[in-house]
Amino acid sequence: MKYFLTTITLVFALFAPISAQSADITLRPQITVEGDTITFGDLFDGAGDKADQTVAPAPAPGKSKVFKAMSVANFARSHGLTWRPSTPIRRIKVRRLGVTIRHENISDEIRTAIEYELGAELFEMDLASQHTSIKVGTDQDPSVSVENLYFNKQSGQFTAELLAPAHDQNGHRFKLGGKVHKQMMIPVLKQFIPSGREIFEDDIEFKAERLSKVGRNIITDAALLIGKSPRRSIRPGMAVSQNNLGDPVTVEKGKLVAVILESNGMYLSISGRTMEAGGTGDVIRVENINSRKIIQAEVVSSQKVRIVGNPDQLASLR
Repeated sequence: MKYFLTTITLVFALFAPISAQSADITLRPQITVEGDTITFGDLFDGAGDKADQTVAPAPAPGKSKVFKAMSVANFARSHGLTWRPSTPIRRIKVRRLGVTIRHENISDEIRTAIEYELGAELFEMDLASQHTSIKVGTDQDPSVSVENLYFNKQSGQFTAELLAPAHDQNGHRFKLGGKVHKQMMIPVLKQFIPSGREIFEDDIEFKAERLSKVGRNIITDAALLIGKSPRRSIRPGMAVSQNNLGDPVTVEKGKLVAVILESNGMYLSISGRTMEAGGTGDVIRVENINSRKIIQAEVVSSQKVRIVGNPDQLASLR
């Protein structure tokens, strides 16, 4: 019943007689504005010299504002305009056009403010929302500035107060939160390195890694990688653990090698088969091919090992 009476009252108000000097106007079907005010010219066709008369402040860019039709009709009447709708209308919706500020621009401004706050550039920043939509009017600069930054250095949490357009005190204010993760540069491998293969300086590059992910066993000095070899294959870009490093493998297990003895100008050699893999300088077990006896030998190259211990053992193995 209340709705019925309201509608009747509205229709009566809209179609009530007016003075002869009033001008008829027609409501626009889709009402959009670009500036920060709503005028009769935005709402109606035929407003004439009243077209620039302000009716109300515009909503924020990209937002809408709804007015009671009766209030608009009465305001128009007070300015000598007559609105005669063909059907009963209760509400009038006005939307302000807007331009969305790019997310990258917002992120860059916040990052710059955090860099100044921390006095450092090496960190990773996570915003609470990756789809933040901040709009400005079509007649405004699509920019944003950080007016205030509240940062907790212990937890890394922050809240940024933003103003759009940038530094415009009549602009719109927003709040955006997030978290900062401090980083450090660590050496990683450029390419896949299989187990046993020596790591060279050209194999190494650097990448930023969160401090929380750099454990005590993670290599942070590239010099500790050079000349070493992975015990287990390492993928490119992955942090390297000290526990996964050893000396490069010069000779594989089961390979035929020359077992040599050099002593007092004497040079002797027999053929042997390696019983285990080893790097240059490692002492490994080698089997004499003929006698099947085991000898301890130092790895010289991929094809040669040098007998260690009592030189007389070579003669006993022949």
